[in-house]
Amino acid sequence: MTAPDLIVRGATVHTMDAARPRASALAVTGGTITAVGDDQEVAALAGRRTEVVDGRGLTVTPGLVDSHQHPLIALSQERGVDLTGLTDLGDLCRTLEEYAAGLPEHAWVVARGTEYLAFAPRTPHRETIDAAVGGRPALLSMIDAHNALLSTEGLRRAGITGAVEFADHSEVDVDDEGRPTGYLRELSAVLLAQEALPSIDAAEAARELARRLRAQHACGITGLHVLDLSPQTLETLELLSDQDRLTARVLLAPWALPGRTRQTLEMLHDLRERGGRLWRTGAVKFLLDGTIDGGAAWLHHPDCHGEGTRPIWREPGDYREAVGAVAELGLPSFTHAIGDRAVSYALDTCARVGGPARGRHRIEHAELVCDEDVARFAALDVVASMHPTHMDWTVPDHTDNWSARVGPERWVRAWRYGDIVAAGGRVALGSDWPIAHFDPRLVMAGARLRRPAGRPDRAPVGAGQALTAYQALAGYTLWAAYGAGEEDRAGTVREGARADLTVFAGDPLAVSPDELAELPVALTVVDGRVVHRAA
Repeated sequence: MTAPDLIVRGATVHTMDAARPRASALAVTGGTITAVGDDQEVAALAGRRTEVVDGRGLTVTPGLVDSHQHPLIALSQERGVDLTGLTDLGDLCRTLEEYAAGLPEHAWVVARGTEYLAFAPRTPHRETIDAAVGGRPALLSMIDAHNALLSTEGLRRAGITGAVEFADHSEVDVDDEGRPTGYLRELSAVLLAQEALPSIDAAEAARELARRLRAQHACGITGLHVLDLSPQTLETLELLSDQDRLTARVLLAPWALPGRTRQTLEMLHDLRERGGRLWRTGAVKFLLDGTIDGGAAWLHHPDCHGEGTRPIWREPGDYREAVGAVAELGLPSFTHAIGDRAVSYALDTCARVGGPARGRHRIEHAELVCDEDVARFAALDVVASMHPTHMDWTVPDHTDNWSARVGPERWVRAWRYGDIVAAGGRVALGSDWPIAHFDPRLVMAGARLRRPAGRPDRAPVGAGQALTAYQALAGYTLWAAYGAGEEDRAGTVREGARADLTVFAGDPLAVSPDELAELPVALTVVDGRVVHRAA
């Protein structure tokens, strides 16, 4: 019998396996967990080359998986300035001016995290930023990343001179004379502008992504689900994989945008044959609506500004047909649905289409859910993929932009992951990085607190929807694996499962949520390899 490569003994092991919830030791051989039990029986398996980790004071869990990320988009946005939290237009413009002053004369000014409140009550307009960026081309991504603002020179560089007809309900905002204001509504319009930005080559992207993965491993992440197909994504994954530098397990869900679904379906045949030791294409991402902050979430009743009355798709039946076509290929659909009507329609679609051969359909975000839809997640075996740290922008007194649009009658139906779990459903957790930080400890803490970690002075929003410590951990392990159709080999610590492990210097189920946000990660293991080791 081959001796294990790694043994951890004397630890607290939360297996997330109902058949054996706790253990004190485990062994890893190759990329597989080969033994789970007590110290004596597992330690007896050690060979001369086995690394034996003294687990006293340590807690082992299945590897943490972020179920929703956009890493290549994050790399692109991180080249610019962060405007998060700047709700005063004067402060925002001063920040832009200081940042632009350090750039070459004709360089693009790229910014992320732009707050809607900085422009309220007006719609964002290029004239408000032209002077601040010194006449340079500028692209400011709004806080939800679904909308953006171009400067006058940015519009010229992008070749946008007026309204643009898109295959979906994305829009280039224009004034009464048909001139573009610079404000871009929804993804197709934003992607049009991004095409004018200088691109990152695959080699640079690979170096930067490898560095970000090391940072994620230090937080305990062993895997991530990438829900897009932004430029260089495939090239970057393949380059890292071919060079054996891909250190996280990646499930790719390329997006199928309205008007491009046929091309996506054709591409899937190729994508399913591609992949590497640690990455594969396992789903398709759809967007059924936009965001509440931008007025494009699809609601049963208009928001308080009179918006939110339609889906992104011009013909929602086309979305339903595309989901069916993806299911016929054996793949699940991960549908962005934020508004309550979008969630209802996505669940109706899952009911009509049926489950795929592998995995489960998922609904991403599900920020507003009607009472009658809560139990349907479990009944239809649809996983809710949710992001608790998105609540950080919703303040207890509801003076924020999100709350102002939703209104008091709908506040009580927001981020109902507690209700979904109570009804028997499963909630996979994720960060939606770069919209929020990728640290899973912050996300799990937020799921338990319903407020930002480290802010005991701030009241929770909807405290009754909080998850327990076990449920929050399940969202990154057991339920993340279930949502990817990988529960037979991931999400638990048991013999035969993947050797993807997160080892904390303390017990994430025993510490308070605020302490969890700071709980050190001692060791992170992916496919049997140690990819992070604390000093």
